[in-house]
Amino acid sequence: MVSNSIVARMRLRWTVHALISAAIFAVLYKYWLTTPVLQYVSIDQWRWLALLVAAACGSVLSLLRFSAIALSCGALTGLLLGGTWAAWTAPHDVTISVYYAFQSHLETLWREVVRLAFATTVTALLCAYFAKRRVNVP
Repeated sequence: MVSNSIVARMRLRWTVHALISAAIFAVLYKYWLTTPVLQYVSIDQWRWLALLVAAACGSVLSLLRFSAIALSCGALTGLLLGGTWAAWTAPHDVTISVYYAFQSHLETLWREVVRLAFATTVTALLCAYFAKRRVNVP
């Protein structure tokens, strides 16, 4: 039987890991969407580089013992927050609400959010699997 204090610490650790990964992904994705260098690269180059960065973040955080579920939830939340933040702070003729910024981001980039979250999750699961397997190998 697991005591209540252990369960509470595990929940707190999961929440902290999800919040840390959400903050990392939100900041990276916001600045990724608004960087001026995007004018000089193609959409395919942007997608591949974004996938590589998401996979690298997923592998590094997984190797830092973040659980794959917390990392996946945090990455998805961070991508949604970062996209909303970028859409909300972009220059507009009229002031827009946070809800409209969220809706606008999802309408245009929902496929990219799903791809990046999927890449992060798969990479985190693979890194966790290989790290655990390496420890169990004699």
